[in-house]
Amino acid sequence: MILGLDVGTTETKAILVDERGNLVSEKSGELSLIYFGEGCIEQDIEEIWAETAAVIKRCLREVHKSRLVCIAVTGQRETLCPLDKELTPLRNAISWQDTRGWKVCKKMSQELGIEEVYRITGLPINTMPWASKLVWIKENEQSTYEKAWKFAGVVDYTVWKLCGELKMDYSNACRTMLFDLSKLKWSERIFEYLGLDLDKMPELVPSGQILGTVTKEASEETNLPTGVTVVYGGGDQQCNALGVGVTDSKKISCVLGTCTNIEGYSERPPLDPEMRLQAQLHVVSNSYLSEGGIASSGSIYKWFRDNFGEVESLIAKRCSKNPYEVLDTEAESVPPGSMGLIMIPYFVGSLYPHWNPEDRGLFVGLRLNHRREHFARAILEGIAYEYARMAKDVRRVLGTELEQIRFMGGGARSDIWPQIITDVLGVKGTTTKCVQAGAMGATILGSVACGWFADVRRAVETFVRTDRTFDVNEKNHEVYLKYYDIKDLVNDLSRTADLV
Repeated sequence: MILGLDVGTTETKAILVDERGNLVSEKSGELSLIYFGEGCIEQDIEEIWAETAAVIKRCLREVHKSRLVCIAVTGQRETLCPLDKELTPLRNAISWQDTRGWKVCKKMSQELGIEEVYRITGLPINTMPWASKLVWIKENEQSTYEKAWKFAGVVDYTVWKLCGELKMDYSNACRTMLFDLSKLKWSERIFEYLGLDLDKMPELVPSGQILGTVTKEASEETNLPTGVTVVYGGGDQQCNALGVGVTDSKKISCVLGTCTNIEGYSERPPLDPEMRLQAQLHVVSNSYLSEGGIASSGSIYKWFRDNFGEVESLIAKRCSKNPYEVLDTEAESVPPGSMGLIMIPYFVGSLYPHWNPEDRGLFVGLRLNHRREHFARAILEGIAYEYARMAKDVRRVLGTELEQIRFMGGGARSDIWPQIITDVLGVKGTTTKCVQAGAMGATILGSVACGWFADVRRAVETFVRTDRTFDVNEKNHEVYLKYYDIKDLVNDLSRTADLV
């Protein structure tokens, strides 16, 4: 068996899969975020490890550990933590969601140039990658920066805790805005401009590599047997794409979680002339992904539930249901288009297409006859419109037609949300039997590294199994095409941060 581990932002997930691709065990545990100040979000990386170790323990309780061949790791990408020479954290990890480095990004845009940075890294300049966070630490916490022996991401730190090797794979490195996508190494040009020290960066390795075996210390904390192979899988979104079978240009992935991402497959660096989409390395060797992201999606639905869904929560409690099921049922009672109510999902600023943390979310087109159920459906449709814009750009960049959406994440359990996205985009959709796509992607990489399969595509044939299918409702698609055009016009209204 292989244990696939996905150390996320709000959850750590672990799955056990046998050699035939059967899911043997699945466990998860919650992770906390620390919010303070304007745009400051952090996590305790030692707490992340403690909860991750506990999840691994629970996952192993139901099986004979002697059958375990390998543990493969994926997880959140741009979060970083400074470590001293003993690899002890010097402070909390700064989350990928943290935007305190926005002034660094503005200066970088003006002086180094948006086009130059995108040409080197494949990333539009924004606060999510490491670059602005490292400069912020150097400028505001100089002693911490000087004491730091290495900076590490969550996957890097987790793999080190398991086997004692601190490395970073290419799929995570290409998310730092410090990595040269064409040369597969740290960019001396960007390091020199930012005044950062190259020797504080981890050593780079390809994705899906065996880095060692489980140490005695890790075994005591996790109950993993010593000597079990440890594989560094890669970044979570790349592993998500692999975990639902995105290994050709006809399929795109759709993450329906706290945020929503799209990944489109390419065999060449998919640089976007308009710099709306990100170009990045896939965890599949000699492959790339074109990526777009909506920073808040499922989190908006949660916000609506927490602030306006008291009735739905009470109904759910009485009926032993999830409150989201009740909201979904109410949303289904509303016709497509939500009677002209449109939601713009920039509730924590925008990633795609503007890459601006100051952008705002909006509800537009309100009438006195709009009720809670219209808002619920408008939220789902607003995210679907934005996803469709990303998919249109993926088509443009890759020069290919799309034949299938592969859904994943908590929102993929919904019947209505994937259907709305399918109808807006006009492309057939499907879910996979294993909802933990990132952990499954890591498992696939582990299976190849350990010799179960000759290559990733053969492993995908065994491990990735489709489940529910969503066909396009052509009548709804025609309705959504009209609202999609209106949504494009309304989108610019979100860029009003300087007016409030």
